[in-house]
Order: sequence, then C-alpha cells, then structure tokens
Amino acid sequence: MNDVLQECLVTAGVAVCAKTADKRVLYQNDCCRKICGEQQGKRCTTGCMELYAHDDSQQWKGWGSRMYSNSFLHGGYFDVMLLCSAESIITFLQPLSDKYRMADAYYRHKGLTDREFEIVSLIVRGESNPQICELLSISRATLRTHLNNAYRKCRELGEEPKYVPANRQQFGRALCAAGEASSSES
Repeated sequence: MNDVLQECLVTAGVAVCAKTADKRVLYQNDCCRKICGEQQGKRCTTGCMELYAHDDSQQWKGWGSRMYSNSFLHGGYFDVMLLCSAESIITFLQPLSDKYRMADAYYRHKGLTDREFEIVSLIVRGESNPQICELLSISRATLRTHLNNAYRKCRELGEEPKYVPANRQQFGRALCAAGEASSSES
C-alpha cells in the first residue's frame, strides 16, 4: 500500500481489510488485526461480512460501495465502508469511540439535565427518535421537549449543536427557530 495512504489510515485509526469475493482475507493492516484478530488466509464471516451478507438494498449484490454508519462490531461502534467488485471486497472500519468521547465532553458543559444529556448522547450515536423513545420509555412529545431544551441551551451559549448527525441538523435549527418564535410571542 502506498506509504502516504498507509500513514493517513494509521493516523486516523482506520482498519483496512482486503478479501476475495468469497471472503478469504488477503490483507489486514495492524488496526484491523487489533479489531478482528489475525484473519489472513481465513474466510471471514463476522463483523462487516455479517452486514454485507444481510444487505439486500444493493442493486448488484457483489458490486459497488456500501456505507454502514454507527455499526456495532467487535465490541465497538464504527462507520463501515465496503468497496466491492466481482473479484474483491475491501473494508474500511473507522472507529467512532473518540468522536463519541469528544461529543460527550462537549455537551457535558452546556448545562443540560441528565436526561437531556442522555438524549443528546443517543442522537450523536445515531439513534432515531422512535428508538430513543423506546429505549427511555418516553413519549415523542417528551423527547421533543428535551431536545428543544438542549438546543435552546446551546443557542443561549451562542453555539450550534455539534456532533449531531447531518440528517438532524436542520431539525435542530427548526426546533431552535420554533423556540424563538414561541418565546417572542409570550
């Protein structure tokens, strides 16, 4: 592998694995060995290959790229990227533990209640509103109230919510705008 590419992957802690189309491991970098164990020469059927085996959403089963965000594999959370061809499957596992720690540290000092912090932490980890409601046994209205409060507290500090998945950022801005409108009407 190119030295520059190798250094970038090591610095980012990204695990890389190359397999034949029948899932026999041809190459693993050191990060991959730490996560998956020594697999070279073996047929791999766990971790990312379980995601791959159960993914029926692709037009061509054995070809193209696939992204699995916030996937729990081998005892940790990763963003998983697979590049597939008729001959090979290349896997990139990007660990999310550092991002989660940074997000938790960021929100810990925003004046959130324990419940607001718990909810924001679940959002950062990619949980959907229905999943959060089920996990915490709360209603959607209660969830919305906690989110409004958390986003409002960030806004009062002059900050936008950070580490929130991109598909939720507009939602956060809309909640903030709605909160501003209702407080100015009072």
